[in-house]
Amino acid sequence: MTLSILKVGSAPIPFRTAFGHASATRGTAENILVYVEDANGVFGLGEGCPRSYVTGESVETAGRFLERYRGEFLALSNVGELRTWLGLHTPEVDENPSAFCAIELALLDLFSRQARLSIDRFLGMEPQFSHLTASAVYGTGAGLKFHAQRLLFRLNGMHNAKLKLSGDVRRDTQRAAQLAKHGRVRLDANNYWQKYDDAVNALRRLSPYAWAVEEPVQPRDWSVMAQIVEQTGLAIIADESFTQARDLETMPKEENFIPNFRVSKLGGLIRSIAALELALRQGRKIIVGAQVGETSILARAGMVLAAAAGRHLVGYEGAYGVRLLKWDLGAPTIGFGFNGMVGMNTAAIGAPGLGLNPTNALMEAVR
Repeated sequence: MTLSILKVGSAPIPFRTAFGHASATRGTAENILVYVEDANGVFGLGEGCPRSYVTGESVETAGRFLERYRGEFLALSNVGELRTWLGLHTPEVDENPSAFCAIELALLDLFSRQARLSIDRFLGMEPQFSHLTASAVYGTGAGLKFHAQRLLFRLNGMHNAKLKLSGDVRRDTQRAAQLAKHGRVRLDANNYWQKYDDAVNALRRLSPYAWAVEEPVQPRDWSVMAQIVEQTGLAIIADESFTQARDLETMPKEENFIPNFRVSKLGGLIRSIAALELALRQGRKIIVGAQVGETSILARAGMVLAAAAGRHLVGYEGAYGVRLLKWDLGAPTIGFGFNGMVGMNTAAIGAPGLGLNPTNALMEAVR
């Protein structure tokens, strides 16, 4: 059944506290939202998180993309037609992955609800959330903020950490050393260093306390990253360097090059699953990440990937929801509890589609 309603909007939800890293500091969510509905009132919810420094998108460009193809999206009536549209418009989706992610998730949510299947089963997978744990993620905030976060994460039993680097090597090393006393640490440089020597000198000081570094230099500078691996012993996590499946072909095939999967930057679940299947065939370890400020809509999509990664999953960074945001856009809220264990309302796990209902805040944001 084709759509009767397609609404698009954005909800700049305030953060409970600002979150900073080497590329940006954020105090509100930055998203593009889609709500669809068929003639019987069955609905679907979608979300994308445009990031100029990752995919070159903004909320404004995402909105223009969705408006440009509104009529074509309204005509799609099943997942086969959605896949066909995607195949015919790959270059456009490559340029607008977060925008397409929003409409694709909304349509997959709708189609799986129509089929009365969870989105996992609709895509041929089984939901497996019982052992999914979120990492503690630390931004570049001031000392008191860092120590408060460290205390709260420790009290919550969360010891594996991701530390955003500020570029202040002394401070970053002190923080990495403190975190390493209680669990494994991976670093995230967000493409901070312009020169190889600067990166290696800093990372040699940090390497005793960490096992991997994400994006130490400019995106896709694989030869320099390979030298960093050799000089520091740190594995490389590819984020800005991995925005399309074809990046996996140019990324060194060694096991110490690990792709970070974020559904939004990869252009939705269909493309993310295809890229994940390729990465698994290559024998890679997998991290499933999240754009800062994701709501439960994208968190639920990330859970699909995390389950599909299985034993290859070495890190999960999602489900921060209302721990970071002042309110959510999907109900029930997806979050993590003690030890970082990610959970959903039991009834929602096997419910059709994403298992989420739109909140009043979402319906007010779309038009």
